Amino acid sequence: MLLVYIIAPITAFSQTKFTTICPQKTIGKNDFLQIQFRLDNAHEVETFSPPDFKGFTVVNGPNQQSGSTYISGQNQNYVTQYFALEFILKPNATGKLIIGSAHVRADGHNFSTAPVTINVTNISSTNNGNNNNSQINIFSPFSNGADNNAGSPDHLFDDYILKPGESASEKTSKNLFVKLEVNKNTCFVGEPITASYKLFTRLRSETSITDAPSFNGFSVSELPTNNRGTIEKLNGKPFNVYVLRKVQLYPMQAGKFTLSPIVADNNVTFLKAAYAQSRNDDSFLSLMQDFSLNMAPPEAVVDEKIVTKSDPVVINVKPLPETNIPKEFKGAVGNFRIASALEKNNITTDDAGNLTVEISGSGNLTLINAPVIKWPAGIDGYDPKITDQTDKTQVPISGSKIFVFPFTVNHSGHFIIDSISFSYFDPTSQTYKNIQSSPLQLQVDKGTGKINNGFKKSNPNTDTGFQPSKFLIGLACALILLIVFFCWRYIFRRKKEVVLKTQSKALPEAYLNMDDEAFLKQQNPLLKAHEKMMENDVAAFYPALRNSLSEYFCAKFNIPKPALTKNRILEELDKCNVQVGTTLLTQQLLEQIEMNLYSMPSGKDEMETVYDNGMKVISLLAKQCPQIRHK
Repeated sequence: MLLVYIIAPITAFSQTKFTTICPQKTIGKNDFLQIQFRLDNAHEVETFSPPDFKGFTVVNGPNQQSGSTYISGQNQNYVTQYFALEFILKPNATGKLIIGSAHVRADGHNFSTAPVTINVTNISSTNNGNNNNSQINIFSPFSNGADNNAGSPDHLFDDYILKPGESASEKTSKNLFVKLEVNKNTCFVGEPITASYKLFTRLRSETSITDAPSFNGFSVSELPTNNRGTIEKLNGKPFNVYVLRKVQLYPMQAGKFTLSPIVADNNVTFLKAAYAQSRNDDSFLSLMQDFSLNMAPPEAVVDEKIVTKSDPVVINVKPLPETNIPKEFKGAVGNFRIASALEKNNITTDDAGNLTVEISGSGNLTLINAPVIKWPAGIDGYDPKITDQTDKTQVPISGSKIFVFPFTVNHSGHFIIDSISFSYFDPTSQTYKNIQSSPLQLQVDKGTGKINNGFKKSNPNTDTGFQPSKFLIGLACALILLIVFFCWRYIFRRKKEVVLKTQSKALPEAYLNMDDEAFLKQQNPLLKAHEKMMENDVAAFYPALRNSLSEYFCAKFNIPKPALTKNRILEELDKCNVQVGTTLLTQQLLEQIEMNLYSMPSGKDEMETVYDNGMKVISLLAKQCPQIRHK
């Protein structure tokens, strides 16, 4: 029971999960859908099979993400890791469309996600594009009627028409760009700054973020955006403006910090002047009002791709004043209030009481720590339970933080809990301020003698120091874990050896009894893949190539197929002392196959290149590792 108690929290944090993240369940027919398949706490991803996305067109993806998250528990800390593939989709029709299950094999186990139902309507979603946590967002200026609903500026249709002799790239650079705007360039430590990355455009375009900005030195809180667009004038010219990302930043230390730029790819479409002149006035006006939906013939349009990048902005963060700092000051910056109350003003020595302290206002509330309580003699205080009731969409963040301190009383009597002090820096007046709650009265009656325990003390003055019983329990737990670990490792290795011995006997005898030369002469190891390539069947080529290479490596290195992984192959190459170039080529080949299995397959030219690389790897191994590794 003790062992289960110790291991259970660790297992809860390290459980492997495979989930679908798709916040938007209702979108418009011209909107983009962002969907992510996320695998948590897996050490090695072997295969990944996305859904077929029936009813959708894959606009962007797969975009791979990976990382780790630090979690602070009550008794110990954890690090969880994740791997995710993200797709940007566009619906092909309206109605209820179902995105099927994704499948992944990781750490020797298979995982699947639940299907997702998407409701596609004729009306664009007002929240489309509001995805602050994504590395890649798709925006379609003008496609959602921004220039109709927001009050259309007096666009000159010449902006969309490419006349003879005009440069598409030059015209694009003048009428489409990304800009970073901040509400101020100088602030104090802990004082928020609002940063907005905006797309300014007078053109018909689609924009996708390819490099999101980083905010080193700041605590970041995302602010909501929408893709409806507004109208702003810049140098006398009206632009449609779309907020790509908006954040409020709380500087953590003094100094000069640079807000990095945002980078976006833009696809701009121009109409050729000759085609525009051939349309009568009514049809031309209709075309320009709904350019994205009226499909002009390919010879009538010019597509231009341009990369836009905002200019970096330097923020000067000033240190807080070093004079008149209250002793209770712990870094709070803003404007705050404090209040305290007892859950019950009359308890017995058998009861555990609760003291609630609420700090409210606006500022860096999320960074505020629990205030110090001066408990009277005879009262033992414990670590508080913290409730965060903040609105992070406000600038600065507003709301309250509530701290509930449990406590017990050793003897009966009348107690007074002194005022609780809280200090903060007010950036408006540029002064430190100290506020206090009212003192509290507590009446404690004698109880029946029941012992109160179960809390972890917060007051260091009441710590009893070294406790031999806790030390012995910890030592016993460590010894038990060590014994269990070695027993489990011995049993696991024995079972694995038996399985490998059994499965190795199942390898084709034809592979085990011939060397590489005979194997290649008798049959091309990649024959099935070669046949699919000759049939120009790109979808079937990569699975066939993967299976053929798997059979080859199993025979070459005497590896049971269930035990074959990319890392195992590279280990065997290292044992054969093959050249570094051969190892790199093999690794590149395996990664090319994986990428084309996970996403939409590439074209015929790349298929031939991958096949040639496969034959080259087999040829090099025949020379550098001529002997099959038999038992």
